[in-house]
Amino acid sequence: MANRRQLPHRILPLILVALSANAFASVQVAGTFEAVRSCDAFKSFQKGTNPGNIRLEPGQTYTVEELNERGGDWVRVSVPAVREPLRWVPKECGVTEFTEKDSSGTIEGAARAGRCNTANTYDSNVLAMSWQPGFCEHARYSGRKPECDALEDGELVISHLTIHGLWPNKQSCGTSYGNCRGSALSLSEDTLAEVAPWMPNLIYDTELASHEWRKHGSCQSRDDDEYFRAAKLVTEEIDRSVIGDYIKSKIGKEMSVSDLFAQVRRELGPDVEQKIQLLCAGGKYLQEIRLSLPRDVVPGPDIARMVAGAPRMRSRTNKCDSDTIYIERSGQE
Repeated sequence: MANRRQLPHRILPLILVALSANAFASVQVAGTFEAVRSCDAFKSFQKGTNPGNIRLEPGQTYTVEELNERGGDWVRVSVPAVREPLRWVPKECGVTEFTEKDSSGTIEGAARAGRCNTANTYDSNVLAMSWQPGFCEHARYSGRKPECDALEDGELVISHLTIHGLWPNKQSCGTSYGNCRGSALSLSEDTLAEVAPWMPNLIYDTELASHEWRKHGSCQSRDDDEYFRAAKLVTEEIDRSVIGDYIKSKIGKEMSVSDLFAQVRRELGPDVEQKIQLLCAGGKYLQEIRLSLPRDVVPGPDIARMVAGAPRMRSRTNKCDSDTIYIERSGQE
């Protein structure tokens, strides 16, 4: 064999560091960030450090300095009148308009950002339905979840699908469509009473509903009462269908993904089969069921008709390690 020149061992770590830095390089931008809710402003979002416990103020506009990466989820803004003013905040905390800097000047960014924050320009929807015991037991989340505490204590028992959110989507924006300008959440007492059993956070507060309304509901044409009632009606139909029945029959047991989709295909048709995706926590615990829906969601018992014209899901599962998924049981059930 021909002799190959070996790189000195001390050089290899430097190459790896350079490759890693290049793969996850931040993107320098110029623009504005209008906060739509109060959120922590981190010096380092990776370490969770926030000197001075600084939070953004809803309605306040901040100067944008950079993104953590192209298409990333974190925006670095300048917070005036604080020590160490350059802070990282989640992109979903506000509306970003920017142009991206490069060596030759700038490239278009603000126009795309504007298109992805403009209400009523979506082309489809996704309804995300939680399997609440699996979410509370295994998913990672920040902040307080009173419904999860109640599940753990046995105060609350949930053995049906629940609402995570109804998400208007715009194909050209990928996952960036959202946070359109709109009114604050103001649900009627009748809506709260109707939706709370299907969105159990509403039993205790409106934090989840407010987040979903700001990020997603603001981008569609229904008012907040109609929006959450529509999500409830579709969730209820899916829960009482073969999809919900099969999952509920496996509570405290393992479920075969292949068997579930075979039943859906047999009873609801191949089109419905292609509009469903299962999301796992920890690789093997059911966390969420996502349903692709067309732009105009019309709830009803005919699920094939309800999903007609919606985009297909890219895969049957997301973050699931195998065909076998465990269906978690309520804490004290």
